[in-house]
Amino acid sequence: MTGPTADDLDKDQLDQLHAATVKASEACLELKKLCALILVPVGTIIASFGDKKPGAPLFVAGLLVIIGFWVADSFSYYYQRKLRGAMIPIWQRRANRCSPYPHVPTSGAVTPWRSAFNASMAYYLILALLFVLAAWAYVVGWLDG
Repeated sequence: MTGPTADDLDKDQLDQLHAATVKASEACLELKKLCALILVPVGTIIASFGDKKPGAPLFVAGLLVIIGFWVADSFSYYYQRKLRGAMIPIWQRRANRCSPYPHVPTSGAVTPWRSAFNASMAYYLILALLFVLAAWAYVVGWLDG
């Protein structure tokens, strides 16, 4: 009876890392959905304690919620990219055993800055800009209610 081959072990490692990467990716999407879901009740609660009109507390609370989720999503994205990076040496090891195999993925270095500011984080930037625009409209008197 023979044991598992090096390819079998590498495939198992790749499968486990891929499953963890998919979970991290799902977490990023769930954080975006949760952010949108939380903004409405936070706005409602803040407005109900005030005079039922928009004001500085509403805009500050909204921006804090957005920033909090942005940071959480950045961490999730960072670890997702780190997991993908951990897969590359395993692919390369397998490719080296299979003669020339040109389809080994590559990945750029991931940094906290790049994790916080990438295309998938544009969602939070757009939300924050909408809140800033609404706050500006309030300050200039367009949202007096």
